[in-house]
Amino acid sequence: MEPAGPSVSEISAWCVAYLSQMLERPAAEIDPEAPFTRLGVDSATSTYFLVELEEWLGVELDPEIVFEYPTIGALARYAFEQKRRSTG
Repeated sequence: MEPAGPSVSEISAWCVAYLSQMLERPAAEIDPEAPFTRLGVDSATSTYFLVELEEWLGVELDPEIVFEYPTIGALARYAFEQKRRSTG
């Protein structure tokens, strides 16, 4: 049986670390419950971010999900469910 993959908190931590590097800001300044727009994530940044997240998780994510799940926390919960479904 294949492992379920990372937890919601691990996905959230990955997102914080990735955006911290991409936005050149300390991870402590990246609030997982702040809207992506407030963090400074624009459409180009979100595209690169989602591509990397897809590759890391091994699941396909629609580029529009950043509008449906506009925070790291919401996106991490969604991505976790997608990963769980793909391996379940």
